[in-house]
Order: sequence, then C-alpha cells, then structure tokens
Amino acid sequence: MIVKVFGKKITYTYLKNKLVDLWKPSEPLTLIDLGCEYFIAKFSNQASLHKALHEGPWFVAGNFLSVKKWEQNFVPDTSILTHTAIWARLPQLPTEFYDRQILEKVGEKLGSLLKIDTCTSAALRGHYAHICIQVSLEKPVKTRVRIGNHIKRVVYEGDKILCNDCGRLGHTLLKCPHKQMAKQPNDDNNTTTTKTNGEPTKPATSWQVVTFPRKKGAGKMPMQNGQQHGHNHLKVPPGKSI
Repeated sequence: MIVKVFGKKITYTYLKNKLVDLWKPSEPLTLIDLGCEYFIAKFSNQASLHKALHEGPWFVAGNFLSVKKWEQNFVPDTSILTHTAIWARLPQLPTEFYDRQILEKVGEKLGSLLKIDTCTSAALRGHYAHICIQVSLEKPVKTRVRIGNHIKRVVYEGDKILCNDCGRLGHTLLKCPHKQMAKQPNDDNNTTTTKTNGEPTKPATSWQVVTFPRKKGAGKMPMQNGQQHGHNHLKVPPGKSI
C-alpha cells in the first residue's frame, strides 16, 4: 500500500520504526521510498495489511498518516492529497453535550467523523470534547459550530499545518497559495472584535491550533474497536476512505 505523512517531512528510518511501532506486524515490514514523501509499505501477512488499511486513523509525530491501496501507474510527483484526518477540540462544552449521538452530528458538521476520544465519550475529559474528523484540504476548516442554542469554537491539533490567512490545512501563511489582498486600513470586515467582561475576543474568522509535546512512541490515540459499550470509538463507515 502507499503511505504519506501529511504536512511533515519524515526520514526513512524514523518512519519505518514508527510504522512498526504502530502496526506491530507479525512479519518484517518492507518500506520503499518513492520520492515526494510517498512510500510503499509491503506486508506478507494479509491480517497486518488489513490492520494498517482499516484500523486508523494513524498519526506519526502528531501528523496524519495517509494510507491507501497500491494503484497502477502511480506517479508521486503528480499525486494530490485531497483530504486529511485531524483531531479537533470543542473547549468548554457543556456536559450535557458529551453524548455520542450529539458528537456524531457535530463531527459531520465539521467534516466526516472518524472517531471520538474515549475520555470524551465517557464525559471524563471535562475541559473539552475531543473528536477526530476527516476534512478537505481544498476548503477552509470551520472555526465555530452550532450545538443547540450554543455556538462553540473549534480548535485544531497539529504543528504548522493550518494557514491563519485562508483557513486551509496543509500549509502555513508563509507558503499560502491563496493569500488575500491586503485590506485597507478602514476595512474592518471579519476583523472586528467584541468585548466580553471588558476583554476583547478573537474575531469570528480566527483559526486556532493547539500543539503539545507527544510522549515517546505515541503515534496513535488509544482506541477500541467493536460495538458501542459506552467507551468505544466510531469507525469510518463502509465505503468511505481517506
């Protein structure tokens, strides 16, 4: 199958070690560098291949690992990654919204819901709800979502993956291909701030990202598969792929 780490250059040795740590194949993993940050991962055991293809999403050094079946006539320098998976936080979410069905609907508003953090589904996290979603790289990500009568902000997790100008994932402001024309000094559209308790708030179009140090060997959030038993995660519906 073909793999690529989204948004970050990873050395061959580091990537191979991380993939072995993530997938724990029962046989030696063969990894071939195709160039342009694309690699071929080969398995001799069908069960190991199935796990790598279907039990994600996977993350390497905090960045999404795109995986797909091998395709004929694949050319790395012309291949375009159109979607990515990313963890999103909903800070200060009222506890009554820590409900599987509600969070499913929230995830679908933001993109395609992949999984819900165990602590979130069990309402144990407290500070924020934590969901993994698949989003398009061609559209700005959403900064807010309506839940009942509440409008909650959305914070995305990652390192140098979100442009604060166009709101798209995959690049930063310095390399933004969608840079907007500089606004005139008197043009305050989308930049007006309001005050809450005397303190200015961020504008409605402000995209926010949170980064944090990851523990050694932490490539994939703890997951459980299977039917719902209060703490299980959502699986990607059949027919959907990344």
